Amino acid sequence: MDGRRLGLAASTVVAMAATGAGLGYAVAEDAPEPLLIDAGPVAADDPAYPQDREVEVLEDKEYPTLEPGLPASRRVVGTSPFAVSLPVPRGWESSDATAGETRFYPEEYSEDIKNTYFVRVRLVANQYLSVAAQLDTRIRALSTASGIEAFTLESRSFDALVATYVSEGYRRVAMEQYVAKPGQDTAFAYVAVIGREQDRDGLADLLDRLVSGLEYE
Repeated sequence: MDGRRLGLAASTVVAMAATGAGLGYAVAEDAPEPLLIDAGPVAADDPAYPQDREVEVLEDKEYPTLEPGLPASRRVVGTSPFAVSLPVPRGWESSDATAGETRFYPEEYSEDIKNTYFVRVRLVANQYLSVAAQLDTRIRALSTASGIEAFTLESRSFDALVATYVSEGYRRVAMEQYVAKPGQDTAFAYVAVIGREQDRDGLADLLDRLVSGLEYE
């Protein structure tokens, strides 16, 4: 190709490039403004979080409130060497609910009394679990039990818990504690008091007296 033709071709390429660049600039200049999207948090529709279904709570039975400081007499649970004795309120009736568990009621067990207040003592040494492990297991069992609703763990320590829940339609207050023999970590017995909200002071007093007065037989 001679010099004149080469120069003409080069001029044509430069002209086409300039035209394209100008066209691109014009198109960009005429483009609509970009749509701005706010990516911040968006409020959820009501309700904003899952809600538990409402639990129907029955009215508590008419029965005298559990009072602190009731006179007590020593009662034995279990058989030696797996036995304990505790200062149970005087006159309370015992009921062996299941193997290894004894309950004490203020009078002979009946449908009316079961939804008021009672003491539960269970011997757990044969499970060979520490006090802390027993308490963790108990909390999981209570919170997932099929017959328990609206479970709330109010407080816990290394060996005891206070919780509220609805069972068979009635709201219960439960105060429970695991005990081990002196110098040992393995839980030997479980002591619990269960009652109504109005019994709370009496329950706390009773549990303290049961555990502090517990002796190994």
